[in-house]
Amino acid sequence: MKISMSLRLCNEEGEKIFGKGITQLLRLIDREGSLNAAAKKMGIAYSKAWKILHNAEEQLGFELVEKQSGGKNGGGSVLTPRGRSFLEKYEAFDRESSLIVEELFKKYW
Repeated sequence: MKISMSLRLCNEEGEKIFGKGITQLLRLIDREGSLNAAAKKMGIAYSKAWKILHNAEEQLGFELVEKQSGGKNGGGSVLTPRGRSFLEKYEAFDRESSLIVEELFKKYW
């Protein structure tokens, strides 16, 4: 038997702000350099990806991604320094808390 947990950050009303989906989206934006390309890799519509990103930024109170408009060289998206830092800290906390939960699970079962 194995235990699995999912870390989510929620607002005061219990609405999800940040979790597995936005983490995956941000990692793909970082790798692909584009919100559109990241959405395609996830198999979701650009509009849904934009809503997920916009909601997280609005709830957190800072930009996670810097959008660059199209033009001669095309547009793109990159993580802001604060967005990258937040993502890395979230992922580290998620990993560490999962390890702690696994150890507690072994202790009781």
